[in-house]
Amino acid sequence: MDLPGRVYDFGRFRLDTCERVLFCADEPVHLTLKAFAVLRVLVENAGHVVEKEALIRQVWHDAFVEDDNLTQAVCDLRRVLGESRDRHEYIRTVHRRGYRFIAAVSVENEESQTRKLKSTLRRPSDEGGEVHHLYMRGRHYWKKYTVDGLNKGIDYFRRAIRIDPDYCLAYTGLADCYYRLATINLPPAKVMSKAKAAVIKALRMDDTIAESHTLLGLIRIFYDRDWPAAEGEFKRAIELDPESPLPYKRYGWALGLTGRFDEGIREITKALDLDPQSPDLRTGLGIILHLARRYDEAIAQAQIALDADPEFFPARVLLGMAHIQQGRLTKAIGELERAASFADVPWALGYLGYAYGVSGRQRQALRVLSELEKRSEKIYVSPYALALIYAGLGRKERALEHIMKTCEERNEMMGFAGSPEFDSLRSTTPPN
Repeated sequence: MDLPGRVYDFGRFRLDTCERVLFCADEPVHLTLKAFAVLRVLVENAGHVVEKEALIRQVWHDAFVEDDNLTQAVCDLRRVLGESRDRHEYIRTVHRRGYRFIAAVSVENEESQTRKLKSTLRRPSDEGGEVHHLYMRGRHYWKKYTVDGLNKGIDYFRRAIRIDPDYCLAYTGLADCYYRLATINLPPAKVMSKAKAAVIKALRMDDTIAESHTLLGLIRIFYDRDWPAAEGEFKRAIELDPESPLPYKRYGWALGLTGRFDEGIREITKALDLDPQSPDLRTGLGIILHLARRYDEAIAQAQIALDADPEFFPARVLLGMAHIQQGRLTKAIGELERAASFADVPWALGYLGYAYGVSGRQRQALRVLSELEKRSEKIYVSPYALALIYAGLGRKERALEHIMKTCEERNEMMGFAGSPEFDSLRSTTPPN
């Protein structure tokens, strides 16, 4: 389809098809002729899947080319547009079919009349990409993994939904925040149902979004206790977006937390092949390695994560956890105290209390325990955090009681019931 003389605006970019130039913030951006042609076809068909064969036919005409040529052109476009491996803001891969341009696009024709091209993910009311901007701000705060960050994320996602009730990614972002809060400071029985409802609503709007399927997979296993359904969601996500690390990460996380360590490590390693600099992926892999009692490897992953982001507190907790298991208690306490200074999260404090207990600093362990017990009278505190401290203090019965409570709750903390921190509670007497 040839539409001469038109100018397309999306995000920070402007595509001038008459002059054959792409601008970013009014500055020209270098593109090869073929990459420009691919971008033009995708933008002109914004919101619709463009089949690979159609793209090749429109860009390369009658020349014989392989899919690799198209893949390279799309890769070049994503680099220029500033997309990351796990977050596609403009071009989404539709597995085994082709590509879809998902950003809001304004079109100026020769008479300077402007209209909106409707995307399946954005409506005409999203003037200037405001809804998309709110969504990205929400994701920024979601990544922080703190109570304050998650609540800010919820606020941004709700603002996006108020402007555009059909913006499905905002519902998935909202569900992601609820899911994480279920392990930090909101009762799982209450908030996991909200997460499930929000992500199912997103999938009813568009069932081709991989990240929605991955989140539903986590909810299926830890809330619904339905592994076959969960695995189906993970595999569907990988099929939809095999270039994204998120489906592999979450599939591997679920495998690891259910004791299938080798399979989990293999899947998260696939995610790292796609995004080797991610602190979140490094920490996720490190935690599964820790659960598998592979402490040296867990420490290595935590250190790589902290090199990328020194304030990413889950990596700091992981480092402390692994040091404890290797007997480096002073070093472990230093890491865990630093983690607690970054984020006031109960399970992080639980590990600190555990470290105090096993190192003989009983008074400090009891102080942390008392603080969490008082807090639990007002807000949700995972029984896992209390189980850790009781285990560190050697109070076996109380620790086991809270481990059982953890397993009864419907969130992912149940996957940590077999953590090495509880090895001392298990019977060492061989069976008769």
